[in-house]
Amino acid sequence: MTGIRPTTQRWRRAFLAWGAATLLTAGCASIPMESPVQQSQAVGVQQEQQLITNVPPGPTPGATREEIVSGFFSAMLAYPQSLATARQFLTANAAAAWDPSSGLVVYDDQEIVNSRSAVSVTVHTRGSLNSRGRWRTASASTRSQRLELHLLRVNGQWRILDPPSATFIDSDYFAQYFRPFSLYYFDPTLSVLTPDPVYLMLGNATATALVSDLLRGPSRELASVVATSVPPHTQLDVAVTTSSSGRVDVPLNPPVLSLSSQQRRLFAAQLTWTLRQLPEVRNISVTVGGSRLDVPGVTVKGKFGVDEFAGYDPSFAARLGLYALSAKGLVTVSDERSTPVSGPVARPARAATYAAVDPTAAEAALVVGSKVLVGGTDATAGTPAVWFRRGTSVIRPSWDVHRVLWVVDNTPAGAKVYTVTANRVREVSAPGIDGKHVRAFAVSRDGVRLAAIIQDASSSRLVVSVIDRNAGRPAAVQLSPASRIRSPGSNPTSMTDLAWASPTTLLVLASEKDADPQPFEVSIDGSEATAVGGFLPVR
Repeated sequence: MTGIRPTTQRWRRAFLAWGAATLLTAGCASIPMESPVQQSQAVGVQQEQQLITNVPPGPTPGATREEIVSGFFSAMLAYPQSLATARQFLTANAAAAWDPSSGLVVYDDQEIVNSRSAVSVTVHTRGSLNSRGRWRTASASTRSQRLELHLLRVNGQWRILDPPSATFIDSDYFAQYFRPFSLYYFDPTLSVLTPDPVYLMLGNATATALVSDLLRGPSRELASVVATSVPPHTQLDVAVTTSSSGRVDVPLNPPVLSLSSQQRRLFAAQLTWTLRQLPEVRNISVTVGGSRLDVPGVTVKGKFGVDEFAGYDPSFAARLGLYALSAKGLVTVSDERSTPVSGPVARPARAATYAAVDPTAAEAALVVGSKVLVGGTDATAGTPAVWFRRGTSVIRPSWDVHRVLWVVDNTPAGAKVYTVTANRVREVSAPGIDGKHVRAFAVSRDGVRLAAIIQDASSSRLVVSVIDRNAGRPAAVQLSPASRIRSPGSNPTSMTDLAWASPTTLLVLASEKDADPQPFEVSIDGSEATAVGGFLPVR
């Protein structure tokens, strides 16, 4: 589409229990008969929180070198964020040259030790954010950082000569004042939005930061696989404002006026899904030079509500219920009972080891022996057809939004990955997955990421690949090298199954040490991994 440029550059599902239950669709799963319902916040919406102002003091006369260094690190914990006080702990030249904007380091604790030549600061880091707010969990080699700070007497007072070129904050500050958000771009077919996760500081400028980051384009990870309707050189004219009634005004410069009617709708969808994560936002208007930008097809001329573009939802949360395999075959599961599916897949499902239902719930893929059959779930559908044959050890397949079926076969030579449609099977090169043993995998509903559990000799690991898709031929794909997901908190090593809980979070069935398996919620950027309590032991 003209004007939509391919780029060259967390939120939770409303019902977390649903995502955990999808882990049970493997053939030999046991289904818990009782478990408390886990209420979670609405999809894509951040909860409001009381933000406490913190104004650390500047250097005190006669402070020792250790006290100056300690005060410098404390000053970086100011909220609202300001580095003016931190600069007071530096020499004049160092204060003028210091540029901590290259990144932000999050640490759990620190140790300050004085020596004759310098003051050393050892920080035990959890991870870092780059200038875009992208999280990176600290590796084994960077988990402990030692900084050597040299000090000089200025008018009888110690000051730091060589401050680190980053902002350092502790994990309590990060948990209090930062939140995960997503910037939204389109998949190559322009039919579904794709989230690009970032962390931003909460406060009056959060809406402005969200829009500014959206206009800059996606992160390097997604740059070549998503599209944006934002014209080049589009910028905020002034800050984004939010009224007491929840109307957000987004003032932009003139390049946005070049968009066609359809492109304006796509741009409005990106903007809406990005801003709707803020709880105070009710509707949005875009202005250029004080005049409102018209977006065709919206309910109210000149502005659009946060639910206006639900059709581009990357999670498809409301479209698919819970399905499982049982002694009755393929069944739908509700709070009270399970009901056998009555379509043509009912009979072969009794012999299936795995099943996967497509996003529209119209068809199901069944792994029966060495074959994968696809058939309708409705009684009026035709006879199931074999889409994939002569497999060695096919695990549970996965559908994406384009009705492309993904199949992984664990052959004697290791795993092979395929995209399968009614008339063609394509083998896909999957660096980091090919030739390994795959315990489980799933493609995100928007079709942009593939998550897999790789079984090594004595442990398992979680990896994610980004999917590059041909817009005209959705089954023609390429996979980026798989990246391991590491989290600073819980890192279970015995992982057996997974499912997408939201477009940016996975539920992984795993155990720690000798404990019973339980679901863990894992962010795809590795920033968080937490056990989800309240579930009965399951396989």
